[in-house]
Amino acid sequence: MLDRKKIRDDPELIKAKLATRGDEYADIVDRIFQLDADERKAQVELDGLRRERKELSKEIGRLMKGGNEAQAEAKKKTVKDINEKAAAVEEHFNAIQDERVSLLAILPNLPDDSVPVGGEEARQIIKEHGEEGSLAFEGNDHVDLATALNLIDFPAAGRVSGSGFQFYVGLGAELQRALINLMLDIHIGEHGYREMRPPFMVKPEAPFGTGQLPKFKEEMYHVFTPLEQVEHDPAGHPDYYLVPTAEVPVCNYYRGCILPPETLPVKLVAYTPCWRVEAGHYGHEARGLRRVHEFDKVELVVLCAPEESDGFLERMTGEAERVLELLELPYRRVLLPTGDMTFASAKTYDLDVFAVVSGEWLEVSSASNTGDFQSRRANIRFRRDANAKPEFVHMLNASGLALPRVVIALLENNQLEDGTVTVPDALQKYMRGIERLTPPENPLPFLD
Repeated sequence: MLDRKKIRDDPELIKAKLATRGDEYADIVDRIFQLDADERKAQVELDGLRRERKELSKEIGRLMKGGNEAQAEAKKKTVKDINEKAAAVEEHFNAIQDERVSLLAILPNLPDDSVPVGGEEARQIIKEHGEEGSLAFEGNDHVDLATALNLIDFPAAGRVSGSGFQFYVGLGAELQRALINLMLDIHIGEHGYREMRPPFMVKPEAPFGTGQLPKFKEEMYHVFTPLEQVEHDPAGHPDYYLVPTAEVPVCNYYRGCILPPETLPVKLVAYTPCWRVEAGHYGHEARGLRRVHEFDKVELVVLCAPEESDGFLERMTGEAERVLELLELPYRRVLLPTGDMTFASAKTYDLDVFAVVSGEWLEVSSASNTGDFQSRRANIRFRRDANAKPEFVHMLNASGLALPRVVIALLENNQLEDGTVTVPDALQKYMRGIERLTPPENPLPFLD
């Protein structure tokens, strides 16, 4: 959430920055500017009424103590009138505040000054590692390879859950587990993150804190608590959301808290399955693992002091790149422009890997600095020392990595002419020393 003081101090600058994101927010900024002024005016009036009431109450006490009951009763009538007026002003104040907060909630973050202005065409390739490469034979795409090697059963997932889901089978399931364990071990052992195992369902306050709600409500899976449970459990919550990323529960770990001195930086890593609606994708875009409703991902989250967040964005991006280098995948780092960033981001790097048969660069990681945007929404602050005024932390997140498109590149790039697939050296110790993915002796029948 944006700092309303920034809107108060320079609304035109805020409108100009938000305009670079591709949507029109000028009217909303103007309305917030007016509401902020009205709210402060109402607060002054309310504070004045409360002071007047307090002084009158003291005077009534003195009058009653001195036996001047008639004068005291007259003052009591004045206090009653003040109470009625204060109640009306407070109701007006609350209505203004509610509208201001709801409008602030739909404004995205301000782009960092280093972010290029524009849409997808303004993306900047910052770094390239490895060659795109080619095959000396006519290769198969990941769907055909996964089917022939008995790794992923797409038809069975369709029968059980519908399109956009997968059954990982045998070595396919082992490959998923191996990738997750490799990533967790690297980020914990080499990069110093603390592992978390968060809940996979969250209350609405959590995705509000990270910026998925209210704007992206239709892109999330909504889970309702049975009404009879709510009726018998006053503390029960009527609805939940399945996490679209571990960022949502992990970033809310300290929701509403003030971190004591010497706590920052906090570096957290978590594996979760992730659920996203991914509506409107058909044909090639929806084939196989490109866009799915449920997938596995390892997520990095950092909470730090404001002056450290730029450095952490570079570091976290490099940590995700380290995993790609261990997997021997060609990748590129892309700086996203203002019109291509997520709602909460001030600056984002994407990491894309090249899949040789598909001939595509596929996004496998996004690393974002959200500044104090998420911490304001989740009310997460810190103290620099015991007597310091609380400040909002800066929060960052990065995929380290998302698995589906990593699997696409691994299968397509590492296939051999005989239809088998080599396993990168770094993964072999997580797969019982297996060096190649080959068809099993007793394959599980994949039935259409």
